[in-house]
Amino acid sequence: LNKRQALSLFGNDISPVILEVEFQTRDRLRFRLYDPNRQRFEVPLKIDSPGVTGDEASYNVEFTDDSSHFRIKRKSTGTVLWDSPLVDLFFSNQYLQITTTVPSTSVYGFGEHEHPSFKHSMDFVTYGMFSRDQAPTPFANLYGVHPFYMCVEADSNAHGVLLLNSNAQDVSLSPNPSLTFRTIGGILDFYVFLGPTPENVIQQYTEAIGRPHMPAYWSLGFHLSRWGYGSIDVLKKTVDRMHYYDIPYDVQHLDIDYMERRLDFTYDKVNYAGLPEYLQQLKKEGMHNVVILDPFITKDEELGTYRPYDLGEEMGVWVNNSDGVTPAVGKAWPPGDSVFPDYTNPRTVEWWTQMCLEFKDVLDYDGIWIDMNEPSNFLRGQYPGCAVNDINNPPYVPS
Repeated sequence: LNKRQALSLFGNDISPVILEVEFQTRDRLRFRLYDPNRQRFEVPLKIDSPGVTGDEASYNVEFTDDSSHFRIKRKSTGTVLWDSPLVDLFFSNQYLQITTTVPSTSVYGFGEHEHPSFKHSMDFVTYGMFSRDQAPTPFANLYGVHPFYMCVEADSNAHGVLLLNSNAQDVSLSPNPSLTFRTIGGILDFYVFLGPTPENVIQQYTEAIGRPHMPAYWSLGFHLSRWGYGSIDVLKKTVDRMHYYDIPYDVQHLDIDYMERRLDFTYDKVNYAGLPEYLQQLKKEGMHNVVILDPFITKDEELGTYRPYDLGEEMGVWVNNSDGVTPAVGKAWPPGDSVFPDYTNPRTVEWWTQMCLEFKDVLDYDGIWIDMNEPSNFLRGQYPGCAVNDINNPPYVPS
């Protein structure tokens, strides 16, 4: 294949499956499997692609004569980086699966999981990936989803692969060695990064998805964080004790107990009376602070008394149900029920920025700890919910 081509793999007149290959850069290749007659959700991430010819690329793309295998090879060595038996491809409404061999068992990545080692076992291990609020559990991710892996080849060259899909998914590692990707929605949208060094792979990967932000210098220092201080007196004693024992200490975090009834953009004026002044004192002593904010907003405060909800309602920033109008309602830390800001909506950025600026005038924070932005919901679904979910069961409360 050369530059950008598409091939109809299988299906009937109603539902064919297209494999589209795009030569994006010399060291980056994209291929997508999708149904041209049925729109599915795709991650709204635009990745710039100048496009190159097959002669310019450092890879070759091949199909066997009977179209039973799709392969990607490194030109310089002939190493097969991706080899999918297309007869094993599943592409149904709520189940997609594709398998590929990998050129070695030196496979890394697939965060955020508890891994015994950075190098993965290939002995029939399956890692689930779904963004939800769950404490660390073996073989299930924590909060973030990173469907990206790096493989170090036998000759020490390296390549990386990203599956750009935001649905619940898992990946199985087998001793062939091979990988099997499964997901319950969207399309199969893969990016391959040719390296050839591990450092090159990560450079190419972050060039595509976006570079990390340069952190503030102070944020690289020593942090202390916990839930359960309960009052400003306990907080002060903790700070004093850290200094008394000369423990390296640059940044103090404040969890949700500093809030008034766990309401975002508030602080408890009884248990944390004097908190604004105390944060100023810590600053004068050379310390910094980070306050927590949770991306859900109670909807049940008296009208006109809770600005974050009132302003968000006025600006129309909530995640809506499938009717596109009615806000999805769930349950989280604040009293009453909660709505969830839709951060794909540009107006939500305006709302969030405005609330953060106003809150900084109240508490002079240095950083924000954005927690539970999966988003987390303590119910088994939202109101009115799905018919197969019993939303009236006791809600899940995280440990």
